[in-house]
Amino acid sequence: MRSLVLGAVIAAVSLSAAGAQEATSVAVAARDAAAQTSRTEPAVRKVFVCDNHDLTRRSFARSYGAIEFVTADEAVKPDAVWTAPKCMRSSEHMRLQRLKFASR
Repeated sequence: MRSLVLGAVIAAVSLSAAGAQEATSVAVAARDAAAQTSRTEPAVRKVFVCDNHDLTRRSFARSYGAIEFVTADEAVKPDAVWTAPKCMRSSEHMRLQRLKFASR
């Protein structure tokens, strides 16, 4: 009985070590894939359609930091890069859609 329990414990320990090693290799592979993807894909520029009310400003600042409004011309530039999301008025958003449609 004792040898059966000891055998089961040894098997469990060896399986957990193999599982941990496999999990580590999967995590390393995922990290490498994420690094590869971030090098090849352009940065995402998030733009939200916002109004200029006080509640909107406070909510946006709480979620993303200081509120900054951009124009359609600024958002369509290929070299424009920003890390935090920015806001755009609805009229500028309509203009941005027209600019995107015209460039196709």
